[in-house]
Amino acid sequence: MKKNPHQNQPTKKYIHHQSSIKMNKKIYSSTDRVMDNIPYPPVHLLTIKEIFGTSDKPNLQLLLQHLEAEGRLELDAALTIMIRGRELTAREPNLLEIGTPITIVGDIHGQFFDMLKMFEKGGDIASNRYLFLGDYVDRGQFSVEVVLYLWAIKITYPDTFFLLRGNHECRNLTVYFTFKDECLLKLGDLFYEECMKSFDCLPIAALVQGQLFCIHGCISPEIRYIREVTDINRIIEPPTKGPLCDILWADPTDGYDNEKLEQRSEMYTHNGPRGCSYNVSYKAMCKFLDDNDLLCVIRAHQVQSAGCKMYKKHEKTLFPTLVTIFSAPNYCEVYKNRGAILRYDGSVMHVFQYKWVKHPYVLPNFLDAFRWSIPFVLEKVTDMFLAILKFCSDEHDSRLSRRTQIIEKIVHYYASLSDEAEQSLVFGNVLPPISNRLTESRIANKDQIDFQTAQQMDYPNEHLPYNQYRRK
Repeated sequence: MKKNPHQNQPTKKYIHHQSSIKMNKKIYSSTDRVMDNIPYPPVHLLTIKEIFGTSDKPNLQLLLQHLEAEGRLELDAALTIMIRGRELTAREPNLLEIGTPITIVGDIHGQFFDMLKMFEKGGDIASNRYLFLGDYVDRGQFSVEVVLYLWAIKITYPDTFFLLRGNHECRNLTVYFTFKDECLLKLGDLFYEECMKSFDCLPIAALVQGQLFCIHGCISPEIRYIREVTDINRIIEPPTKGPLCDILWADPTDGYDNEKLEQRSEMYTHNGPRGCSYNVSYKAMCKFLDDNDLLCVIRAHQVQSAGCKMYKKHEKTLFPTLVTIFSAPNYCEVYKNRGAILRYDGSVMHVFQYKWVKHPYVLPNFLDAFRWSIPFVLEKVTDMFLAILKFCSDEHDSRLSRRTQIIEKIVHYYASLSDEAEQSLVFGNVLPPISNRLTESRIANKDQIDFQTAQQMDYPNEHLPYNQYRRK
């Protein structure tokens, strides 16, 4: 049979198709940015001289513009802001006495860009009085920026801008969650240690117009009169019991709004979900308000779908006995809650809500793309190695069979790591423990998570972590 000389030659149509593929193939540069419409973060680090100049007050506008653009500060500049802020808060008493009108802000949790939206609602910081109820750090990806900007405002307006301590302003939780890692990444260990010293010096309570008692957590059975707050030693790492612990950790009972004063029940019960402190009853709250001639207790500490919750009214004043305010919208990137702030003018209480805003994306636990992708690469490499081993080995060789079993276990382990890395993109910082991950198989993206689902998944993270325990 005579061989056709053109039998194995590519046709003109095929050659044209291949050349068109080469012409249309997009070449990506290893140096140019793919999304060239998004500007680079500033490379320049802000210095002390640029921030303060010849003044003892920082240039807030320059600092804000730099932080908004994801810029960073020199270590000396960041330490100067924290130290000067600490010197101011250390001179303040445990219990601040503040006038009205005032804007009261709840948890921020490292959500810097949402905090800027909050300031738009609350009004100009130069002409408005602000009181923050704590929890500035952890869970969000921009805690360093939050702390630096708030402390800079405190330096600029020390008599109208007030910061209280939350339960997350401590060493135990900042190691367990994300703040320490963020500090080490952006500024280093010295900055983290200075932040802890600054947190220790924050006041723990405020009395607004002699009417509103403001704290982060809730009231304590060990504090009958608010003047007793002044006797607490606050410049310490918060203990796991006692009045300081309660002020930072306590919650109202689940059935608070359904309780009646004539019911015979415990006024304070153990707070199981938190693993410390108490659940406070309506009866206990009414007694505390009556004993201190107060109108209401304002607190933060618990995420609310609407950003704010007003609890059952007092039978005498017909005013809410308790108000929870939460100012971090779309908490942990999955809750889809609104943020809220409270404005009180001495007689009327106004609540302003706001939604979350877009912000620069950060991988979970501040990983870069290479480190995040390592489990996927290892899974594929070991999978290929296993396939080669099975193909080349004798099925009757017991030693090779044993090796194959070992490699199969390694493949399974890397597969679980890659699944965890992929799920972290969906669940973010509410990724539940392995024992609670039954819902993961039914959830493919964040849009499928509602407020109640996020709460259930995040439930283990509400508990007081054991000392020295690291959640990694």
